[in-house]
Amino acid sequence: MALFVRHRIDATIADGVFALFALAAGGWPGAAGWPAPHGAGSLLPAGTRADPAGSRTEDGLLCLSVRSAFHLLLSAAELPAGSEVVISAVTHPDMVRIIELHGLRAVPVDIDPGTLAVDEAALDSAVTDLTRALVVTHLFGARSPLDAVARTAHDRGLLLIEDCAQSLQGPDDRGDPRADVSLFSFGLLKTATAMGGAVTWVRRPALAAAMRARHAGWPVQSRRAYAVKVLTCMVALVASRPVLYGLLFGDRCRRDPTALVRSRVPGDGPGFTRWLRRRPCDALARTVARRLAHFPAHRLASRAEAGEAFAAVLPPGVFRPGATAARHTHWVFPVVVDDPDRAVRGLRAAGVDATPATSQIAAVEPAPPGAARMLTGLVFVPAYPGLPAARRDLAAAVVAACSPEGAATP
Repeated sequence: MALFVRHRIDATIADGVFALFALAAGGWPGAAGWPAPHGAGSLLPAGTRADPAGSRTEDGLLCLSVRSAFHLLLSAAELPAGSEVVISAVTHPDMVRIIELHGLRAVPVDIDPGTLAVDEAALDSAVTDLTRALVVTHLFGARSPLDAVARTAHDRGLLLIEDCAQSLQGPDDRGDPRADVSLFSFGLLKTATAMGGAVTWVRRPALAAAMRARHAGWPVQSRRAYAVKVLTCMVALVASRPVLYGLLFGDRCRRDPTALVRSRVPGDGPGFTRWLRRRPCDALARTVARRLAHFPAHRLASRAEAGEAFAAVLPPGVFRPGATAARHTHWVFPVVVDDPDRAVRGLRAAGVDATPATSQIAAVEPAPPGAARMLTGLVFVPAYPGLPAARRDLAAAVVAACSPEGAATP
């Protein structure tokens, strides 16, 4: 009857209670626009400062989400209509939607399925005289090196943006100082979730000022909307207990657990734009400040260790996207199998829930070969702390049996 949840939310009931108290208290004046009071969140940025290398200044901005921050960034950058934005070939599909919303063209650049880094040869081919920006997406908890991308951006005078929504490494993580903009998410399923919010680090002062000016004119997220996010998180935390999760989402039920936590994004253009153009409410700002000030470093380390332990029991022939990435926290644990539906059924029979490639990750069309190889047969397997070793080993056996190179493995 017990079924282990497919993805563990990185929060506690106490985190949800704090957010509810913040909603009841009304936050503090000006919190949504940043900065926070020194006593509540000294780790939140206040204006510009030197980066750790001392080579550039950084300006921090709190936005509602990474997608909202990306929309704000492109609005402030005012790139000429018809310009090209070269972007990692695997990313969140809404990032492409936002690029097109601004009259720009998204050009995919292939990635190495093993390291998840941008392919240098493919990058050279993708950049043209129409290119104005490069967007690198760090996937699955891995952090890819920006060496080749940074060189290209510098040599061609391009805006370099890194999407770190899936790869927060710690409370002091501001991304690569060579990037002009680094985006971090605190959404419901992300590391150290605040049930929303995104921290944006900008290293071009004029661009940062333009973003702040535009952001100040956006309407503030309603407290009711944030309350729904917080309550959803608390319900999901309770429902994720193995026995209750099995009763709610086991084989006898037809409920989809992702429907509980999935964001309701408007499908029409005007509605999508209104959804993007919002600032975080005071309670969300306060919750982000608390999550940074009390960052769960021990849970992040345990999650990385759990991912490595799962990788160690898989046969060498199982293809794992990002397996050779130098820095990995295993936000999720992807594997490639012959038959994803069969693998998911087998994993659920072994007592662990899993999901094939979701709508949150997609190839930018036309999909280059590396991206296509990575996404064909992709399944996300639970590999987090708290998953018993016996269940982990059963899950590994199922994955091996469903993998192209591991079918003969006992």
